[in-house]
Amino acid sequence: MKPIRITYDPDGDILYVNFGTPTTATGYQLSDQVLLRIPPRSQEAAGLTIFNYSIHAQSEQEIPLSELEKDPELESRLLPILISPPVAHFLRVVKNGQEIRAVLLSPSLQEAVSA
Repeated sequence: MKPIRITYDPDGDILYVNFGTPTTATGYQLSDQVLLRIPPRSQEAAGLTIFNYSIHAQSEQEIPLSELEKDPELESRLLPILISPPVAHFLRVVKNGQEIRAVLLSPSLQEAVSA
């Protein structure tokens, strides 16, 4: 398993989760709350960024992944990555009809702040 590094920016309320060693990656803005980073020519996540993290950590509100809903090709490429480890350890992603939503699973706000 690749090492996971979690960094929390309290000023911006942003959680950064990096999978493995830092690498060049393309960022995919899945919504205004979630960014997924994937290295070129890869089918594995390099990182995940959660904006307004404390709000998501304190609630179980779903985050609509509206950008995936708009692009079937992007959805078919990224959805398998989102529902597989290591991303699946942090987000539960569910597709219901055309809607794709995510719920933050881990870490708790206290765990992120102490990391």
